Amino acid sequence: MHIEHTVEIDAPMDLVWSKISNLADIQNWTKAVKESHFHTKIVRGIGAGRTCDVPGFGTLVENVLAWDEGKSFNLSLEGLPIFIKEASGGWRLEELGPNRTRGITFIDLKTRFWPVGALMEKFVLGPQFHKTIKGAQRGFKTYVEASVEAPKGAKSGRPKAVA
Repeated sequence: MHIEHTVEIDAPMDLVWSKISNLADIQNWTKAVKESHFHTKIVRGIGAGRTCDVPGFGTLVENVLAWDEGKSFNLSLEGLPIFIKEASGGWRLEELGPNRTRGITFIDLKTRFWPVGALMEKFVLGPQFHKTIKGAQRGFKTYVEASVEAPKGAKSGRPKAVA
């Protein structure tokens, strides 16, 4: 199963990358993760890994599978329920203009125990991952846009995105 959603962020791509590529920072922008920390000495690129405490779910261990500096990364997802054979996910960024970036969040997973796994994909996992990704994207958009400085002479403050 492949799930993918996009979000447009009113911020330069380099700023968006600096926020999304700080892997242990995920706890600051999504409610889905209570706490996150690096479990590796490497914090950027292949070889980096984080552990996330996900309320109501447990502990997820994620390790970088692919890293294209400034553009994208893909993480393995470990610690998922037994009926998930393998899973990975990540982000890709596309520059839409000097102050606008598209973020594409994706997850790929394979289940086991057919046909139960296939039914879980369709009726439980798919809907839950769609909801989780959309919520995480809203939180990330708000987080990044709040850090964009207002132009000189502009009114102070910036409208906040709805989470």
